[in-house]
Amino acid sequence: MRAILINSLTSGGAEKVVLTLLNRFKKTGESMHLICLEHQQYYDIPEGVKVSYLTRFQLFTESYYKFILLFISAFRLRKYVVDNNISLVQSHLLSSSFVNIMSKIFGSKHHVQIIIHSRINFDHLAFPLSYIKKKLYRWFFLKADAIISISEVMKKELDDYLQLQEHSQHLVINNPHELKEIASMAKEEVKDFEFSDQKQYIISAGRLAKGKRLEVLFKALKRLRKNNNNIELLIVGDGPEEKIYKEFVKALGIQQCVHFLSYQTNPYAYIARSDVFVLCSEWEGLPNIIIESLICGTAVISSDCISGPREILNPESDLSVIVKDKIERGAFGLLYPVGSVDLLTKALQQLLENEELRDHYVKKGLERATDFDADRITKSYLKTFPKELRA
Repeated sequence: MRAILINSLTSGGAEKVVLTLLNRFKKTGESMHLICLEHQQYYDIPEGVKVSYLTRFQLFTESYYKFILLFISAFRLRKYVVDNNISLVQSHLLSSSFVNIMSKIFGSKHHVQIIIHSRINFDHLAFPLSYIKKKLYRWFFLKADAIISISEVMKKELDDYLQLQEHSQHLVINNPHELKEIASMAKEEVKDFEFSDQKQYIISAGRLAKGKRLEVLFKALKRLRKNNNNIELLIVGDGPEEKIYKEFVKALGIQQCVHFLSYQTNPYAYIARSDVFVLCSEWEGLPNIIIESLICGTAVISSDCISGPREILNPESDLSVIVKDKIERGAFGLLYPVGSVDLLTKALQQLLENEELRDHYVKKGLERATDFDADRITKSYLKTFPKELRA
């Protein structure tokens, strides 16, 4: 018996990955339990999957309290592993991975597999805290039986930063995506927004949180509308920065052409009806939303942030390069420097004014999306299970 461990089932990329894997593992005959640290749920749990919660809390908040809860959760996970004869626990997100590793330190005998979904870097912290955290993370990670990073750049950065080169089982497996399901959902009717054939639409989707840099897109939109007032922007998602972004849009005087559509259970229908998808982030892991936009048949522009966009949109390029002063026409989409309003504006002009170029990227994007097919990715995960633990 095996289990997947995650913080919770709130709306997010890692959570969607877990649900995709649970469905796919079930289809292959792999029996998987789902274990959550927190009792918080936005997504539906696949039918037939046993779910358990290590705490009754809906959110780990205060840092000192969270630290205590992580230790308690590790002991509870150890007991759960023994009681349910669990041979392997695959953990997603850092809190879950620490609990997974600690349970092994506390005496559990299961195979520990941790999935790294985001960058790990403490250089913004003062010494000696940054030094201590680096050493602590390295010590913990080396105790995992397997480490899986979701992108090549992330793996290299993690190896270099935490000196994990000696770990023999640090692998790369990209996030899985249900291509047919997403393509089908993209065709569904949009009922709460009316698209016009007379207008062009830019869309951005995701959690409205720090680091998403949407102010860059708002400024670019204002510049674009000086020459073409038929361009509008859709923002799909919610989050802690939503109020700030709405105030920023109002201050720019473009509130009439920026539509905040909040969280949508089916963002693909909006993406598929838009002309260009834009990601402005300052950092990412392997952004699912870019891959999903390619599946929807929408041309993509992304900031060339660390670590995932370049790997998706221009995988044959030097992945250590970060574009700084130009627009890069990747094999599957455009990349622009993080924070550059000028170059994002020009990139948008290139795609919005050149239908042939836009169609080219739609076609190439659909080709690239097949590399992230859930069936292919699930097989890669199954190969990481030790032979003696496979069904």
